[in-house]
Amino acid sequence: MSFRHNPEEIVKRNAQLYEKYGRHLEKEHKGKYIAISEDGQIIVDSNDVQAAQKAIEKFGPGRFAFYKIGFKAIGKWRIISAYL
Repeated sequence: MSFRHNPEEIVKRNAQLYEKYGRHLEKEHKGKYIAISEDGQIIVDSNDVQAAQKAIEKFGPGRFAFYKIGFKAIGKWRIISAYL
């Protein structure tokens, strides 16, 4: 996936990935961070930066959804201009 896609499409895709692959982890891993690839692979870590770094290395930048398990939002994320 490229950052050139419509932001609404990205939000919708990410929500679908979380519902399908992340929601069931809420009881056991609430408060940890999850990265979910487009094909359903997951990375769970208690450290947000480590989870994001692992996901970028494994899935590629922009090719995963990123959530704090059990929460609707984790804060504001900025797109780095190098990826545009």
